Amino acid sequence: MTRGKGFHINACVVLAACGLGLNLVWCTLMGHTLGFLSSASGMENWTNPRLFFLGGILVSALAFACAPRFLKHADGVLRFVLPLLAAFGTACFGLSYHQTFFEASALAVGGLFVAGVCYFWLVARYILLLARTQGWVCTVASIAGGLVVKLPLLLLLTSYATPDVQVAVAMVVPVASALVFEAAVVAARPAFGADAGEQAEKGNAGAPVRHTVFGVSSLPRPSVAASQADRRAVLILLAVAAVVLAVIRSVSYLGMWGDTNANISTDQFLLFGIVVPAACVAAFAYVAVVRMADTALTLRFQPALLLILVGLFVVAIQASPGAEFLGFLTEVIQIDELFAHLLFWAVVACALEVLDLPSYRVMGFAGAVYAFASIAWVLLLSTAAIVDTLLVMLATYALVIGALYATWFAGRRQADEARPAEGEAAPLSETVADTCLEIARRYRLSPRETEVFTLLAQGRTRSFIQEELVLSDGTVKTHVTHIYAKLGVHDRQEMMDLIWN
Repeated sequence: MTRGKGFHINACVVLAACGLGLNLVWCTLMGHTLGFLSSASGMENWTNPRLFFLGGILVSALAFACAPRFLKHADGVLRFVLPLLAAFGTACFGLSYHQTFFEASALAVGGLFVAGVCYFWLVARYILLLARTQGWVCTVASIAGGLVVKLPLLLLLTSYATPDVQVAVAMVVPVASALVFEAAVVAARPAFGADAGEQAEKGNAGAPVRHTVFGVSSLPRPSVAASQADRRAVLILLAVAAVVLAVIRSVSYLGMWGDTNANISTDQFLLFGIVVPAACVAAFAYVAVVRMADTALTLRFQPALLLILVGLFVVAIQASPGAEFLGFLTEVIQIDELFAHLLFWAVVACALEVLDLPSYRVMGFAGAVYAFASIAWVLLLSTAAIVDTLLVMLATYALVIGALYATWFAGRRQADEARPAEGEAAPLSETVADTCLEIARRYRLSPRETEVFTLLAQGRTRSFIQEELVLSDGTVKTHVTHIYAKLGVHDRQEMMDLIWN
């Protein structure tokens, strides 16, 4: 689960960090700058504008979860259409109350919804590219870099740009982010050597089989499927990280759109607006996420969650209007929001490796949980009393503590089950991939049959193989039939007996 643990700075990692930072700048400009204040004020009488942006995220996430094959096949068209739609939606929201030709509120709602759909699509593509081609440490570093890149750009635009410039920049940013993504894809291609992609395309049965993502050769998948306890633990962590991020963002200045006063501190902005948050994000990424990579999955993210809980406690203190050192607490809350953002996408990247599900479906599940929790907060608690807010904090505490206990218990049970009885030999642990490749050469399997055969040996389901290799159900069945015929077996059990014998 910790493949690619080394950190190698390359153009793909840097470009992805810049692109993720641009996405964060884009949505923050829409929600918290003077350029969009008139639009947000026009909607405040009936709801908060962020609700419709979250609605777009929810629809996009559900599309990822329910129609992953369609999105993969349509990527060649969507990569050109959605960035332009994002710019158009941003313009509709920003200019909605500066025109009289269309109904202002309808134009604003439509623009926000379209922007939300495109925002999640853009971010998800970056995370998938990083997780599949750059390994764990580089993925975490790039996500952290995106959070750091956001800080100076946002501070400059909110402090020195005029409202008209803010709107214009927000319209251009999603298109710029899409272009940066294309550059990151190009930069990722030579990462495995000049002939790696050619070998993957030719499918030389003597070379390791690599899958591709956005036309880039991906890192080898784990040779053995994750245990049931690990899959259960990562599902719990995925849901908890999404809920925690939703709560932290909702109670920070990012929670309700239209507030241009509760922003990144401009008091000694170089220190408290950039240097301190950037240093905290870097330390959190290294100590609480990267250094824990060799820990059992059921324990890997627990220190990070506990640290974020400390920040959530600070939020509870800040909820009291008479709290002292309110400025300091606000800074802590904003840093805690950066931690929660980093943790959420790090857990998503980990889940992409652990869960026996299509990649798009994993990201869709995480995004849907986050959007549901955020929408519930906006609808039910945006005007709630401080006591109600504190009750939600306590409920979040209980959720996180319960999830930590559940994952810890699952890890203990898995260790007990794996421990050999007295007098028994320890279980043999071997990689399946080399054996599969040797068998594929011996029985003259085709390159595509070798891919299917390797995934079958890893315990992958037929539906997973369809999504992973972008094949129809009939094609997968045909490949499986041919594999069984060449190997002289009748079912998967006989195939596994052949492998282990």
